[in-house]
Amino acid sequence: MQSSTRHERQELAISDVLSEETPVRTSPVRLAQVGDYSVSNWGDQLYPGVTADLLRRIGLLSEITHFAPLAGTTLAGEPIRPLREIRRSDAAAVLVGGGDLVRFDTTTVALDHMAIPEAERHGRLLRLRAAWFARRHFLAGPGVWLPEDDWVRGAPTVLVSVGARRMAHDARARAVVARLRGVWVRTSHAAQQFQAAGVDATRIVLAPDMVFAHPALSDLNGAASRGREVIRRRLGVDEPLVIFHAAAFHGWPEARIEAALRSLAGLPVAVLSLGAYSGEDRALAAAAQRTGVDALIGLDADEIVSVLAGAGVVFTTSMHAAIVAGSFGTPVLTPGVAKTAEAFAACPVPPRVEGVSDEDLAETVRARCGERVSHDPTPNARAATTAMTSILTMAGVL
Repeated sequence: MQSSTRHERQELAISDVLSEETPVRTSPVRLAQVGDYSVSNWGDQLYPGVTADLLRRIGLLSEITHFAPLAGTTLAGEPIRPLREIRRSDAAAVLVGGGDLVRFDTTTVALDHMAIPEAERHGRLLRLRAAWFARRHFLAGPGVWLPEDDWVRGAPTVLVSVGARRMAHDARARAVVARLRGVWVRTSHAAQQFQAAGVDATRIVLAPDMVFAHPALSDLNGAASRGREVIRRRLGVDEPLVIFHAAAFHGWPEARIEAALRSLAGLPVAVLSLGAYSGEDRALAAAAQRTGVDALIGLDADEIVSVLAGAGVVFTTSMHAAIVAGSFGTPVLTPGVAKTAEAFAACPVPPRVEGVSDEDLAETVRARCGERVSHDPTPNARAATTAMTSILTMAGVL
């Protein structure tokens, strides 16, 4: 009962944090939000919903139109329009993010949307197909989310909850970022990249990734209960599982996944796919089948959140899976993914995450499984909310 009361207080605290000191508009402001929402990757697909929740709670009445390389729908069922239609938008401001969007590997982004497995990304014909895809679906510019011309003529652009790669060497990239009204970065490395490219420090906000403010994080008991129900319904298992997730683009081909799963023999393990991105669903399912391990493939976004809340321990290469599981107090193990470590370093109160080698994986899993860690998500939600408020102020809509 004491635990339930604590999490009720957290939920109220986060609600208070997200609604303080922001004036309420009487008419909605039209916003365009641009990102990687059409790729089959759970983490990227979370951003429209978390953004909308933040805007509501800080008191900004808004109408958001979402844009991504391909048409589709958000997790909430709202339409996603193709990037190439954004120039017809009448948005008052453009929000780009979140995600690892300040990047220049346009071919890789095209292959991601084509759902080509990491191991099959070779050959001249495939590169020609990717180039054709890029010409058809992306706007001209140094990067997919760094177009040479403004997204919407006359509308300010800000970046929200983004990662960034080196850009100071690219004159076209420097010209694009010079026009940004503000930048919310989730790592100190990204902040350094923007400063090196000439963006004034007063226009850069370093804060936790906005997924740290996901509304579900304030309801541990409810989320964990739903997660246990998902496991029972899907797998017929009624005990906390070792949830295993790994992606090839983080250095985990099928052979390495299979070896790790075999090392966990005797433990209640299930692989978890976060989408078809880079063929990870197929790689995880194949490795699970060969090792006799259960597989959670094709879960919806809320089910993934709940499974991470109810797990006994989570091993993952995904920054977002680590954010969600760690914020629930689930033990999280990672194989030394730099992006995750850097994102957690931006938190006022980072959740506990432990690095682990392949050799020590089984022993560490056995030691940590079921070892819940008390964690209050409110300070990180507060920091993300303050960042969003600052960025919207820079955009002139608050």
